[in-house]
Order: sequence, then C-alpha cells, then structure tokens
Amino acid sequence: MREFIAPLIVLLALISWLIPESRIFWDLLDQKSFHFLNSWVQTSPLWQNFWAFIGHRIMDWIHDLIMLLFFILNIIWAAPYLKIRKVAELIFSILFIGLIIHIVNGSALSETIHLYRDSPTMVDREAFRLSSVIEWTKVKDHSNKSFPSDHAITAILFTCLTFKLMGRKMGALALLYALFFCLPRLIAGAHWLTDTLIGSASIAIITTTIAFGTPLANGSINLIEKMIRKLCQKIKTTTQPS
Repeated sequence: MREFIAPLIVLLALISWLIPESRIFWDLLDQKSFHFLNSWVQTSPLWQNFWAFIGHRIMDWIHDLIMLLFFILNIIWAAPYLKIRKVAELIFSILFIGLIIHIVNGSALSETIHLYRDSPTMVDREAFRLSSVIEWTKVKDHSNKSFPSDHAITAILFTCLTFKLMGRKMGALALLYALFFCLPRLIAGAHWLTDTLIGSASIAIITTTIAFGTPLANGSINLIEKMIRKLCQKIKTTTQPS
C-alpha cells in the first residue's frame, strides 16, 4: 500500500495545479523560484558559461553515461548469483525509459501530454536570457510547450528506478543527481519549476508505480534474465572443446 502514496501525492498535486483556486499558489512558487534561480547567471560570466555548458547537448550523453554507471556499479557490487539479474534490471530500465520517452515525445499522445505553456523567459519581459550573452553554443532558454520537462522525465524515471532496484542509499544519490540534471533548464528559464514538480514527476512516478505495482516490471525482468541465462548457456556449450 505504501508504494501508492507517492503517485497519490503527485496526482493530488496535479489536480490542485489544474484547479484555478489553488493554481495561484503554484504560479507564485513558479515565479519566486524562477527569479531566484535566474539570478544565478545574471552577472557572473563564469556561471553563465558553466550553466550553458551543463545545458549543452553533449551533456545529455554524459548524463546517460553517469546514469549507466549507477547500474554498472550495482552489477559489480552484486553477489555472483545476482549479477545476471542485475544485468536484466539494467536492460529493463533502458527499455522502460525509452518507452516512456517515446510515448511522451514520439507517439500520437505527445500533443496531449505536452501543454501549450509559455516558459518563464517568454512570460517575464525582465527575465535574463542566457542566450543573449552566450555565443559559443545554442542555449535552450525558452519554449512555448514547456509542460512537462522532457529532461526532468528522464531524470525522475532514473531516480524512481534506482530507488526500486538499488535501494534507498543509491536512490538518494540518484535524486541528488537528478536535481543537478534538471537545474540548467530551470536556471535558463526554459521551464517553470512546476513543469518538473507537477508535469514530469506525475508521468515518471505514476508510470513507475504501475510497472512495479503490477507484474509488468518483475515479469519483464524475469523474462530478460531467462533469455540472458539461455544465451550464456548456449555460448558456454558452443565454446567447450569437443
């Protein structure tokens, strides 16, 4: 029953975000958080270039490698009899994240999931645009469909999977990393805080809960594990001297 607490919380938060009477409090949080985060890059060239680099497309590959490292370490640290299981969990996680991102961005549902919502820099005329001072790369600092944040969906899915498959300590580390993962778009003004807290978190937490609250996740991992064991056995058989 406890596993349904988190999705219930984000669902209630989403409902409160949609209701006009309570939306004003979320909008206030968005404005305050944006002004605070955007101020980090208004005067310092060092921080301007740092966050521009952290938000660069090449960092997407680095983020992927760091997330992969979590799973590799989990495989290395696992007991010998669990290593194949951990490999299966890695493969499932990659497929699961890929599936959710495809549904959000590449399917017919993408137009429904992404709301036409102007990002902070398109609403606040006094907002500082990082792209106005950075010339060496293209900085994403605006969007007219900012809800939800795609980067944050990946980051929160990764965090949820880490908690489910690796435990609380690794999950806490994944959460800290996810916060860093999401910051560049928030600082640059490409997303509001609620694009992450409400939009991305709702998608990631609810889909993960469905996967692990039903036979989907465990059944898929079991199937992948069996396939790997059969493949290993076949390789072992073919490489044995006759």
